[in-house]
Parts: sequence; C-alpha cells; structure tokens
Amino acid sequence: MSFVIKETQYVFEQPEIWQIVAANLAAVIGAFIQSGTGFGMGLLCVPLLTLIHPVFAPGAFLVASLLQNTLMVARNRQGIRKDWLAAILPGAVMGSAVAFFVLSNLKGPGVELAIGVTILIAVAISAGGFRIAVNGKSLFAGGTLAGMMSTIAGVPGPPLIIVIQNEQGRQIRANLGISFITSSVASITALYFAGRFGLLHLFLGFSLVPGILAGTLLAGPFASFLDRAFLRPVLLGLVSFGGLALILRNVM
Repeated sequence: MSFVIKETQYVFEQPEIWQIVAANLAAVIGAFIQSGTGFGMGLLCVPLLTLIHPVFAPGAFLVASLLQNTLMVARNRQGIRKDWLAAILPGAVMGSAVAFFVLSNLKGPGVELAIGVTILIAVAISAGGFRIAVNGKSLFAGGTLAGMMSTIAGVPGPPLIIVIQNEQGRQIRANLGISFITSSVASITALYFAGRFGLLHLFLGFSLVPGILAGTLLAGPFASFLDRAFLRPVLLGLVSFGGLALILRNVM
C-alpha cells in the first residue's frame, strides 16, 4: 500500500505489520534509556527506525517522542528553568524554519543520506565532551541547532546536551524535555509544509506509543541503577553503526 501526501508530490509506502512490531521494540529500548539518562532516545531510535522502514523517521518518531518527553518533564518539573527556555525555545523554532528550506530542496535518497550524516555529526558532538558556558547565546545556539537536527533527522538532543551537560540532572531532563517538545512540534509543522508529513506519519507515530510506554514503565524501577558512563559509549557505538549504514545504503 502507499499513502500520498500533498496530492502527488511525495508517495510514502505503508510498512508491514512486522515492521511496526520491530519499530515498537526499538521504541522500548529508546524510551528505557532516555528515562534513565535524560537523553538518547532519538540517537538510538532514528537510525533503527529508518533501517526498519524510512517512513518512521523523522515524522512518525517525532509524534511518538512527544509522549516520552511529556512524561520526562512531568517527573522532573521542579528543575524547569524559565531563563534557559527563554533562549532555547526561540532558537528551536528558528532552526526548524531553516531546516524547512533545506528539506524543500532535498529529493529522494538525499533525505536518508542527510539523516545519516546528521546522526554522525550528533555522535561526534556527544562524544566530544566539550564544555561551554551556559548563557543566553550558547542556549540560543544550542536550541537553533537542535531545531535543525530535529527536523532533518529527529535527533535534537546533542547540541543542547553539550551546553548543559554539567548541570543538575533534574534541570537537564526537565528543560531538555520541554525543548524537545517545542522542537518536535516545530519540526512536524516544517515537515508538513515541506510535504513530508501527513496522516500516515501521524498514525505510525501513535502506533509507537505502546513501545514508548513499555520502555518508560520498565525503566521506572531501575532508573537509579542505570549507569550513564556505561550506557553512553554503547549507545554512541550503536548509533554510529546506524548512521554509517544509512550513508552506505545511499552511496553504494
């Protein structure tokens, strides 16, 4: 089956049942990791979802991630920093607008290639461990890059994580969650007007909710035992493989 968005501009193939099941398993793992560490769901899920079926990323994943981020904010709401958000959120919206123009001029396999390259850039940023002063300029820049990466590849986390990685865990999770929600909504809007989001993506996003809920619930009792120092290199290794696989699939 296929689903046409904006008349005949783009045609999206509907995935098989087994692919939806596999996508939910990826969502379980991603939600489990993010519930314990505060980040990582996009980095892990997007390459896996794209390999399962390209239609899952970034649009459908962004829809599903709204639930995960809402739960994360609710659990850590005491760490919300309004001064941070005043700089991050406008940047996220601006970044999504820039990405809209990029996507409007990218056709066919170029989208997957862009996702693969963007993911590798995200991995390099996350692995670098650079320390940046937390101020209005750095937060705005991080929000802008997050909005761009969210729209192109569904992975908004790394730019903001680089900026606030040394702050308190509750503040990181709460403000990342709100930032991710904002960038996801802005990205979905940009994808829609670029002809890359429609009812099929909305349906597939809701189809990932069971995996998101299962991963979040499973992580609850074990969150205090999750070791970020151990999870992070494993996560980045898996994501690097996924990003490289996407690039090789489109250049070979």
